[in-house]
Amino acid sequence: MKSSLLKTNLILLSVIFITAFVLTSCKKTPSAQEQAFLSDPNVVICTLEKTTISKANLPENNMAQFIPRMERDKRKDIKQGKITLAGRPFLVFLADKPEQEFLLYDLEKDFDPYWWGSWSLYSYHKINEDYYEFILTDDGNKLAARKYKGDIGIIKAGKGGRELEKVEFSGSLHQEGYVAVPIGNIEKHRVDPVTECMIPTGDYTAYIMNITYDNLNITISNNYHTNARGQSSNKEIVYGIQVRKDKPYVLDFSNEPMVVFDQPPMSKTTFSRGDEIEFAAVLIDPELDIMIRGLDDTSVKVDREYKDSDGKVIDTVKVSKSLDPNIVITRDDGEIVAEGVMPFG
Repeated sequence: MKSSLLKTNLILLSVIFITAFVLTSCKKTPSAQEQAFLSDPNVVICTLEKTTISKANLPENNMAQFIPRMERDKRKDIKQGKITLAGRPFLVFLADKPEQEFLLYDLEKDFDPYWWGSWSLYSYHKINEDYYEFILTDDGNKLAARKYKGDIGIIKAGKGGRELEKVEFSGSLHQEGYVAVPIGNIEKHRVDPVTECMIPTGDYTAYIMNITYDNLNITISNNYHTNARGQSSNKEIVYGIQVRKDKPYVLDFSNEPMVVFDQPPMSKTTFSRGDEIEFAAVLIDPELDIMIRGLDDTSVKVDREYKDSDGKVIDTVKVSKSLDPNIVITRDDGEIVAEGVMPFG
């Protein structure tokens, strides 16, 4: 009887030991970066609870961007938590992809700051005048946040030697690794323009930005089409907007712009009689490899029609006139083969 009881106790102890070993060995060891992040004495941590979108504590009328993304990606489950930042409460929401399925909601101001890149957990999120960084810890069950304490630099909208009265910009810049930073004053669902902005130092490219030169509005982004060297697929991103602590970076469009053809590709040099050729051109800054997505004259308003799937006009609104270039295709002898407007975008 004692022998049988002893064997039973040994089996139970073995099961407990093995279970404890499995549980502790499965738990991910924090990386050096994570340990350094968590060692900040002012770090704030919140626990994330799993729920469904239908049961989540989502404030109404303020999730116009987050919910459609979840529905588009067929997400049903998300994680949510509550965290205190800058002395006031925020809700956080997260799905399977932290780089594109993150939401920070300001409960006191009753809005979710929205700018191009705000959906990434890894971006620099601006609250008041400070930037905050976030990481996931405890195997994704907790969210940690801290103020950014690295170097800060200045980026300015410059005139580039032009006679201008109004120069300002807004939008966001992008670093490698799903990291974005807003440019401008953050308001509800927009970023208001400024003439200069203090941001974390680093190498950036344009994400989506609007620049105002008097009555001219310029929209730029990273060039994801063909670059100046004819490379399109698998090309390296140029992070040419280099913001440093000791020297402001001036975005002034002083580089000579260049037109490159995305279609037909540069490798396609011969065509047969009767071939239909598609032309698509991109206006770029070849040094920064950024794309000019639009040039609008804000002093002139034109009608823009919105149509339904049947082609019926359902709405007409006044918009700034787009300065779309007129493209002329000629033969070697100057004969015009085709001519027409090539819209931006």
